[in-house]
Amino acid sequence: MNAYATLETLKSPAALDIRGADGDGRLRSLVEAASRMVDGWCNRHFYELRAARVFDSDGSPALRTPDLISVDDDGLRTDENGDREFETVWARTDFILRPDNADPAGGHDSSRPYTSVAADGARRFPAGRRSVEIAGRWGYSRHLRKAAETLGTRAAADDSEITLSARTDVQVCHTLLIGTERLYVVGADGDRLTVVRGVNGCAAAAHRAGAEIYICEYPAPVVEATVIETARLWRRGAGASAAAPDGMDADARRLLARYRKILTGVP
Repeated sequence: MNAYATLETLKSPAALDIRGADGDGRLRSLVEAASRMVDGWCNRHFYELRAARVFDSDGSPALRTPDLISVDDDGLRTDENGDREFETVWARTDFILRPDNADPAGGHDSSRPYTSVAADGARRFPAGRRSVEIAGRWGYSRHLRKAAETLGTRAAADDSEITLSARTDVQVCHTLLIGTERLYVVGADGDRLTVVRGVNGCAAAAHRAGAEIYICEYPAPVVEATVIETARLWRRGAGASAAAPDGMDADARRLLARYRKILTGVP
């Protein structure tokens, strides 16, 4: 669960110029839907997902993958005998993430994902269906911005509301990182946030008062395309024309062109 643009951005005079909170629920639903439209058009997602995924291998020393940010410690395992058990754990020195210099966690404009894993030395991935498992962080890139505020009070793992020291940077529809947990902000009342806990493959956890908060950020063209698509959907609700070739506004398509991945068998 996530959105690539915030309610505050969408409601600003530079976008939809909406006053009041009566339409906030619908607007949040639309920006979430528009974010998934962006993912679908680009054939990739820009949020970070923690997951273990399994792959077929033809026995070669290289394995193509979906967009990959990093592999967990002991996160690459293989099934050597076809018993559906990933009993062989690969060390960090046994494989290389490609392309070189992708730097998806670098937090800069040139960051891009890894798209394959290469066995180092003479090793090969075992041939077979579902013979390789990779646990890690998936997505286009990882870009975190430290928020000015911190957690104001202790938060239990099951709290759906959290309190900030003050609300300066955090906005509705932001995904936050506190410790190892991601939280999605669905509402705000002053310094108090309503959040969905443990999103995108993370486990909910307790956090101490004063814990640092990081905001997950996305490439600027992705954010702007999401704003355009959300605005188009919002205005359609008011009866405005919503014609868009290829299911996406022409300007949004131009913004996203460099990010669109051509599918050739690996999503």
